[in-house]
Parts: sequence; structure tokens; C-alpha cells
Amino acid sequence: MGKQMKSKKWWAILGVVSTFVGGSVSVSAATAGSMDSITDTTFIQDTTTTSPLDPTNPNTPVGPVDPTNPLDPHEPGTAGPLSINYVSNFHFGSNVITPATTTYYAKLDKVKVTSTGNVIDVPNFVQVTDKRGTNAGWKLTVMQNGQFTTQDGTAKELDNAELSLVAGTPKSLTDTSYAPTTSVATLDPVGGASSDIATAADKKGMGTWSIAFGEGAASETGVSLKVPIDTAKVANVQYKTSLTWNLEDTPN
Repeated sequence: MGKQMKSKKWWAILGVVSTFVGGSVSVSAATAGSMDSITDTTFIQDTTTTSPLDPTNPNTPVGPVDPTNPLDPHEPGTAGPLSINYVSNFHFGSNVITPATTTYYAKLDKVKVTSTGNVIDVPNFVQVTDKRGTNAGWKLTVMQNGQFTTQDGTAKELDNAELSLVAGTPKSLTDTSYAPTTSVATLDPVGGASSDIATAADKKGMGTWSIAFGEGAASETGVSLKVPIDTAKVANVQYKTSLTWNLEDTPN
């Protein structure tokens, strides 16, 4: 065999080896067996009550200073997956009678920090929690149950007085893109109609939302009572009324 033939054989052998080393030939693995498995989960609704949170810092749980105080009573929050957790009482205190139409402002709310027991001032607020899981939205309204009336047995009304709330500032640990929309409200003093406070549209309002009436320096002017100049006022007697807050399970 000549040298030229030997050279051709060596080149052919090298070509075969390079094919295997280069990885251009793949080998398929045979399936030896196959089985199916399942995975599942079940959701249940949380029907426990939700604690109120500091409306200026939703990381801080708070509560009424003394919920049994007859001068500042607080009902416990409603239970269920859609609930009202807390509502401030609006206290305007004692004010000097003036010969003019005058607007008075509610004092800040006092709450107790759960972790420390410290009492702090916060804006007046209402808190709502939606943990239904339906993301259907909700609406919060308030109704004034009649005009401010003396509590000395004479039942004299504070004629034409108007109670108003600024558009609330919603805060939550939930992303702000899910925040409810709030409204300015001047309440009907005869209790004939409700006023919208906050509305969470479809796919909004999930989680816990504290709605503060005022923010920062404006928090001291978030709740106001306007009394006309021609309204008769009885001195040294407390005037009082009540409000009913309703939470509807749809925004409509």
C-alpha cells in the first residue's frame, strides 16, 4: 500500500473521532416509567375582627384609650371579611358664643399604642378592612341622625348647623394603587340622606385602609361644624347627635 493511501485512511479515522468528540451526535434517553401526581389548596374566609392602625403610620396597631368611657365610648369593630374596624368620635369641646357665623373644628382623636400603651394624638379617622378575596370593591357612607340637640331635657336644636368632613386621606400597607377614592361630605342634619365617604371600585380597596380626615397640619381642620350667626345657642349645656357609618359590599 502506498503512502498516499495510508494518508487517506488516517484522515477518515480522524473525521469519525472528531464527530463523536465534537458532540454533534446526540443520544435520546428512553423513558423507563411515568406517573401523575396532584397538588391542591383550599381558601377559607377570615371572620376575625381587625385591630385599628395609626392613620399616620399603618405599621402601628392602636386602640381606644378607654372604650368604656361614657364620655368617649367606642363600639368594637365589626366582624367578618368586610368590616369597619374603628370610627373616631368627633369632640368639638367648649366654645365661646360669638355674634358671627363661626366654624369650629373637632379635636384630634386620642388613641393608645398597643405595643407601648402610650397615648398619642392622631387625626380623626375611620378604618375599613376587605379580606373577602373577591376584589369586588365597597362603599362607606355616613348619616347624621338628626340635628345637634341639647342634653338637658329641653331638646333645643342647634338650628342650621352643618357638620362637614374633608376628603379623607387613605393609608395602608397595601400598595397605593389599590386605594379607595374619598369624598368631601357635608352631612344632612335631619338624617334624611347618607353621604359618601370612601368608594373602592372593582379590584380596589383590598386590605386594611385607615381614612384620616386631614393630614399633617390640616389634620386639625379635617372635621368642622359651621354654626350660623342667627342660630340660638343655649349656654353651658352640651349639644349632641350621633352618626351611623354603613359599609356596603359593592361600590354601586
